[in-house]
Amino acid sequence: MFGISGKNAARTWQRYETGERVPPIDLLLRMEMISEGQVTTASWAQVRQVYVGKRSEGAVA
Repeated sequence: MFGISGKNAARTWQRYETGERVPPIDLLLRMEMISEGQVTTASWAQVRQVYVGKRSEGAVA
């Protein structure tokens, strides 16, 4: 559905979900469209901000 490929696509998706990795903008836009606005680029940005905050505090290895 989203075209995520590679050695471990499920782990890549998990990294996107947790904010550990930044998904490509086209993927973010497709998620927003497919979810009919339930998942937005803004909501993903909030997840990313939380992850980065925890990492800077040393809570995430």
